[in-house]
Amino acid sequence: MATGNQTTRLIIQLGDGEETESFAHTCGANSFGVTLTNNLGENTVLDCDDPLDVPAAIIRHLESQDTSATIAGMVTTSAWPVWRAWADDGAEKNIKILLDESAANNGGFWVLPAYLQQLELGKENSGKVTFNATIVGAGQRAWTDAS
Repeated sequence: MATGNQTTRLIIQLGDGEETESFAHTCGANSFGVTLTNNLGENTVLDCDDPLDVPAAIIRHLESQDTSATIAGMVTTSAWPVWRAWADDGAEKNIKILLDESAANNGGFWVLPAYLQQLELGKENSGKVTFNATIVGAGQRAWTDAS
């Protein structure tokens, strides 16, 4: 039974906002999720030849696209200032969603502007502090194939 060429190489990186932007992994992050959404509109269309007896059809069309991402893991003292500043200033930041594979394996990445929608910190007993971040797109995502 063939199982296909599977990957484990998904990561979400934050941009530094510089003119020549660099993207970096959040130290401590170990869980990544991405949701690509097509928001659809619809119209009900009557049959032109027999509008009273033939059920109407629903015609759907793409109205917009959206992207959201989640990052979670352990809070590290080196990464905390970046996340705290983003949560406090509410600024738009570029992110890179990287499927880190070769071109032959369909790798590449999206870059898009985004906002930090939610940052949650947690801790149990004497354990380490964890974080869970929800990021939402603020514009069109653009895919670049791996080179």
